[in-house]
Amino acid sequence: MKKTLTCVLSICFFGLVLPGVYGHSEQFPAEERVEYYATISLRESPYPDFKGVVRLGEKEAMRRNHYRLYYDEQFRLVRIGFYLGNRLREPNHTANYFFTTPVQQLTYRDGQEIRTFSDRFGNAVSQRGAFREVYQLDEQGRRTGLHFEDESGNRIENDWGIAHYTWEHQPDGSVIEQRFDLTGALQSLRPGFPFYTIRLYYEFHGSLALMQNIDKQGNLVNNESGVAQDKLLFDRAGKWYGWRVLDKDHQLKSGNGPNVARGINIPDRYGYETSVRYEDDRGQDRKNAYGFWGSKRIYDRFGNYDYTHFTDSTGQPGLNTETGYCYAEYTWDRAGFKRVKTELLDTRRRPVLHAKSGFSTITYSYDEHDNLIRVTYLGLNGEMVNRTDNGLAYIEHTYDERHKRKETRRFNKAGEEIE
Repeated sequence: MKKTLTCVLSICFFGLVLPGVYGHSEQFPAEERVEYYATISLRESPYPDFKGVVRLGEKEAMRRNHYRLYYDEQFRLVRIGFYLGNRLREPNHTANYFFTTPVQQLTYRDGQEIRTFSDRFGNAVSQRGAFREVYQLDEQGRRTGLHFEDESGNRIENDWGIAHYTWEHQPDGSVIEQRFDLTGALQSLRPGFPFYTIRLYYEFHGSLALMQNIDKQGNLVNNESGVAQDKLLFDRAGKWYGWRVLDKDHQLKSGNGPNVARGINIPDRYGYETSVRYEDDRGQDRKNAYGFWGSKRIYDRFGNYDYTHFTDSTGQPGLNTETGYCYAEYTWDRAGFKRVKTELLDTRRRPVLHAKSGFSTITYSYDEHDNLIRVTYLGLNGEMVNRTDNGLAYIEHTYDERHKRKETRRFNKAGEEIE
């Protein structure tokens, strides 16, 4: 069951100083509290609070990727940031659908909770096309709605085509959610996930337990893939162990995006996924709709991907039939902050071309402030190639004096700009 939020009566005070590019220490009021976590919990809806997963001591956090959650004297969350050591960075594999920028800031006033977003230099940025998320709260402090705004405060649709959410609290502790565009048309949970009006159930520790697709009368209804329910499994710390897909009659059924009945995740001690595999409604191993039977992930000492690989029906390294590669190997700078290369390999770790995009390697270049300035696509022998899906050979980014991205230009290997 979702915990009742504290009733909000005043605007909180930040007083925070963002760390500089080179890792200057933060300053924050003595009455604020900071907690360190290895990752944050999966969220299928923006309704629940952020939940840190696997709490870290400050000393350990300074050596690796982590999230910092800041609370005010009323223990309201006022800021969350993603760091490597003491440096803000772009979110990686540990993020969720509702955390996509280095920093989120939360302010409160009567009946509202407002979230804004910043890059690692303190510049205002958007999350899914919105510069502000404005939550409406009831007299008990519970979230009842959310709308999105642009830089000028105009209501907009986000990149998912959603203008606002509504939440209705039910006597059994569940929450009914709907999403609408600016015309008032009902929208799906997110692109590629055809649940519309949904009923959400939460565990006592705040993790999502069950998500149901329902009609106007509250009855379970199968979507176009023949399923009506997603049941999720977390431990008390928020580590995710997988999910089951059920139809309206509570029977296992393969459906939704991956077109599987069950996904089995194995997390490590930090809550990072180390492997996943899939089953059908009879408990047999199943290849998902994205071309693979399962996958494994290996991490470096910072918590970055070292390499990942797909698995075949026996659990051994196998090709993804949709993309044509098995391994993806990642090269980082010595500090673990900048990814400098991604290489695609076959089951014997030989270079291979992406089946749909036609490249084998991606290289990344940076300026003196660690801003990404160029992305280049290479072939089997390290030569620059045009991607077969969009014709791109390289992408260049430029930044203004505040390190905010100013321009992005795309080129083919002949140096001709592509619109």
